[in-house]
Amino acid sequence: MYNLVYKSIANTLTSTQVDEILLESRDFNNRHDITGCLIYHEGFFIQYLEGNAEVVLALFEKIKIDTRHREVILLSKGNIYSREFDNWSMAYLSNQLPNEAFRYIKLMVSPEEEIPDMSVIPNPTSKKFWLTAKNLLNRIGHNNFN
Repeated sequence: MYNLVYKSIANTLTSTQVDEILLESRDFNNRHDITGCLIYHEGFFIQYLEGNAEVVLALFEKIKIDTRHREVILLSKGNIYSREFDNWSMAYLSNQLPNEAFRYIKLMVSPEEEIPDMSVIPNPTSKKFWLTAKNLLNRIGHNNFN
């Protein structure tokens, strides 16, 4: 099992366009046994992907050239023992959540900020960060986020 995390800046997108990205992602991921989570907040994306290494890396190559966003920055990649988002083809967290839920996310996606040291706050490459995202999804009810 393999995972990859990246961040990017969205080009101007409507909520309908973001919904289209989700539908495309979920369809592709279901067909290729990929799971993960997409966070969209104030024009920035952070995405966590997990699955077969070759498939995830090939998908990331396509993601990097997608014109709906820019400045795609790989944050981490590597082998994992098990899936974090095994119940979600593509879980989704967005602006509809309370702002305090995005206290750290704002730091993570800021283009002028470096990725903070993991000992200071959870960062998007850390398991703690994604477990927090997963807990938010579970609290809201993941049926709306598959």
